[in-house]
Amino acid sequence: MLEQALKFRAGFDKMAAVDMPFHAYFKEDAEGKKRIGPPSRADWEAVNKLVQFLIIFYKATIVLSASTSPCSHKLYHAIVTMTKNILMLSTTAGPDALLRTKASSMLGKLEKYWSLFDDKVDMNRLVMVAAVFDPRKKMKFVKGCFDKLYGKDSAESTHLCAEITSILRKMFDEYFMIANKSSVESVTSNSAQSNATFSQSQEQFVDEVSQRTYIGNGLQYESLNDLYNDLVQESAFREKADELDQYLKESVENPHVLPGTEYDVLSFWRVNSPKFPVLSLVARDILAMQVSSVASESAFSTSGRVLDTTRSCLTHYMIEVLMCTEQWLKCEIKVNDRGVTRKEHLLADYVMQDELMRGYGMELYGPSR
Repeated sequence: MLEQALKFRAGFDKMAAVDMPFHAYFKEDAEGKKRIGPPSRADWEAVNKLVQFLIIFYKATIVLSASTSPCSHKLYHAIVTMTKNILMLSTTAGPDALLRTKASSMLGKLEKYWSLFDDKVDMNRLVMVAAVFDPRKKMKFVKGCFDKLYGKDSAESTHLCAEITSILRKMFDEYFMIANKSSVESVTSNSAQSNATFSQSQEQFVDEVSQRTYIGNGLQYESLNDLYNDLVQESAFREKADELDQYLKESVENPHVLPGTEYDVLSFWRVNSPKFPVLSLVARDILAMQVSSVASESAFSTSGRVLDTTRSCLTHYMIEVLMCTEQWLKCEIKVNDRGVTRKEHLLADYVMQDELMRGYGMELYGPSR
């Protein structure tokens, strides 16, 4: 909204220079109160600075209000971007005291909900875990964010990296046990059905094998098939256990994305699910995590809720339309006491404005020859 208002700055400046009733309008009282305005040069400069600062939050709102694609892996990137810029503005001793004051106020509210080393703040670490499951970022991105906020290889950064790695390992182990238990139950069920169907033939086969394996003098030979099967099962178990380490050690993805399109994280995990069978299950649940439980139109409403309590998510274009419409509806322009606009009144206003402009031109340039 402020960005659109800046486009009309030249119009306001021209009205202040050539339109005589412009300043008189703001000097009049409206219902016993003086009208606010006109916007001064300092106001326009302040708005211009705020637009450059608020564009960070605007872009974050667009990304995190997506309803047709997962955005949990984008949340930590948006939070770090906002935190870093707010810290820079609040701590830099610059000539602009307005932005520094606003940034300090924002920083206090941000630390109320987002502080990694405050015992009073129960922050969800899964926000950072979700960023790891973006194959373009992985743990390297999370560590880079920690170094950016707390200093490269600092104690805080090292502690957080170890904490996130521990959470990843615990989650993977839990999903691994569930997946392994399901596979064992499936194999047991299939084996029971197979044994019920071929019980008689298996008994005959066992008898024949027992007769063949007995050599004599209490000696028997050991079949290598059983040893090989045990080796295959142990190798498969070890490969599944190394999924997390393999994923984190591999280089990050650098896909070629067409302009106007977005990288599909879910497609990566769907295609690579045979390679990471257990880790893909963890990614499925983490990427489905809801980023916000409050609709953006309620969070940024100027007066109460715009919609009902269903918290349906709107696009940023619709939010702008609702906020502008709300302001327009509140602004009542009354031409007469009854509040009814007629053609005669409109014509009289145009005639009066034309006469004022003619009189103002005579005073500036004198009578035309």
